[in-house]
Amino acid sequence: MAGYPVNSKLEPITDLWRISQYCFIDEIRSKMTLPKKLQLCDITLREGRQLPGVSLRRDEVILIADKLVEAGVSMLQMHHDDPKEMEEVKKRHPGVIIEALVHPTAVLNPELAKVEVDLNFDHGADYTTLCFSFSPHQMCLFESMAGARITIEQAIERAIGSVEYARKKAGPHRKVGCLIQDTTRIPIERLAEVCKKLVDAGADMIKLDDINGMAIYHVYTYVVREMKRLLPNTEIGLHTHNDIGMGAAALYAGLEGGADIIDAAVNGLGERAQIAPLAEIASVIQIYYGIDCGIKLDKMTELSQLVADLTKIPLSDTMPLVGKTAFSHLVEVHYTAPDSEEGFWSYLSMKPEIFGNSRQTLLGHYSGPWAMRAKAKELGISIPKGKEPDVVAKVRSEIRWRKRQLSDAEFRKIVANVS
Repeated sequence: MAGYPVNSKLEPITDLWRISQYCFIDEIRSKMTLPKKLQLCDITLREGRQLPGVSLRRDEVILIADKLVEAGVSMLQMHHDDPKEMEEVKKRHPGVIIEALVHPTAVLNPELAKVEVDLNFDHGADYTTLCFSFSPHQMCLFESMAGARITIEQAIERAIGSVEYARKKAGPHRKVGCLIQDTTRIPIERLAEVCKKLVDAGADMIKLDDINGMAIYHVYTYVVREMKRLLPNTEIGLHTHNDIGMGAAALYAGLEGGADIIDAAVNGLGERAQIAPLAEIASVIQIYYGIDCGIKLDKMTELSQLVADLTKIPLSDTMPLVGKTAFSHLVEVHYTAPDSEEGFWSYLSMKPEIFGNSRQTLLGHYSGPWAMRAKAKELGISIPKGKEPDVVAKVRSEIRWRKRQLSDAEFRKIVANVS
């Protein structure tokens, strides 16, 4: 399914955007090893539910899945806590790829792993991804997961056994993935050595998980590129976290290293400091990188609002691209630009309708006469000539004691009182 819009011609200037020409020059692009095809995996229905107070009914899960598919998402990672969710989504959307995890607590116990692998594949999963940890920094996990004192090498052998079972269960038409935790703190040669064993045991995909944002973004390009080189016939996925504020940057860096699959979630919902937001990731990849992820970008604002409503995790007004104020101005100088097509581009680089969003006129302490006239025009009213300073003074006074944005009704009242 084709997404829209997609900057397939790598144009810096179109009717919908005016972005930097440097995004497309050879000096920049030649340093990238972009994948021939990119799979965007939305993990809202797994990671996005691992937040305090978030508990979705099955009908709410189905609604979110329906809207994700409507928006062009073609791969969903789902939680196997209620396997009927996967079954129902697959029944409704047979063409959608469903990935389900086998938790780290099960993979080192062959019997537990078999139960979860069976459960996933029997309820519609196309990928069953087993989660492993063999980083020295997570040694304590080996023992807690295995239920006994074991070495890293013993843990790897048990992991291989679980992968071999999953491979047999998957058959020829479904895939086995391995999610490797803490990948940026494992020496690359060791990482490739162990992943090669898992691939030889039957893994189709290796997903690299940074666990906690352990590295600067250049590291992700390097690690993904090296894994692509050392495991040339294996899909390489990337799962990043925003603990140091670089969750999205790490994904772009991994993309430039050749990642085949990347994870994102609506509104960035995830544990701790959350993860990369779907709307941002899809938009940057389709417009700035020119790679088609299949996403209908005009569905992003509606989707973000729906997930915020169902999870009760508010959508921030300042969320890029889909937030209420993402395409709005407040400071007076922004309003001195002509009310024209050219004036629009003075302080913006993309049209809000690309994302199903719109512009709003905001008022604050640094708003002046130009902003007041723009707000009045937005509301279909007018300020009498010469009365703008009075409106400015009253608006600033109201904001100073209310400590919030004024409502449209409050602004109308101010204009009426000074007329």
